[in-house]
Amino acid sequence: MRRAAAVNEAVEVKAAARPSGELLVKSFEWRGRWHYVSAHGRRWGERTEGRRIRCFLVQTLDSSAFELRWDPVEDEWALHQAWLADMV
Repeated sequence: MRRAAAVNEAVEVKAAARPSGELLVKSFEWRGRWHYVSAHGRRWGERTEGRRIRCFLVQTLDSSAFELRWDPVEDEWALHQAWLADMV
């Protein structure tokens, strides 16, 4: 079971662009720890405060899921939401 958390924190992201221009998140640093992406989910765009933001749903190696948002104009990334895998 996962527990949901609203985050809205700036993060550092390592991503790669495919020849098609599609951006793939490889890893991101959140709260002093690097999280490595094991699967990519939905990608979509939103307008926030008049800006076009690109959103990425990813899953990490520990089966947690994260929604990352990228502002291409400012080249800034934020972790918007997290669904953290329960640690037993």
